[in-house]
Amino acid sequence: MNVAFRKPSAKSNLLDDAGYLYNFDRRLYVDRQEKKAFSLQFLENHSEAGIEQCIKDSEANGGGWHFFFNEPPSNSVAEQLVDLLE
Repeated sequence: MNVAFRKPSAKSNLLDDAGYLYNFDRRLYVDRQEKKAFSLQFLENHSEAGIEQCIKDSEANGGGWHFFFNEPPSNSVAEQLVDLLE
């Protein structure tokens, strides 16, 4: 199995338990109500405590989406993701 496609189990369980759904096509955990999305790469590179804090944080982002990626997505990618996720 290719490591890039494997979900990090303990970390993904945090998101599963918080109600996030996994989008296989985009390899993202998504909560449409909270407007948050986590990439698998972000999960692999951050601690469980850090991920848990991101889940709990309800920072004001102007009602827009918050993407937890290692590198912020470009504006065009972010717009495509928003269109796909809404």
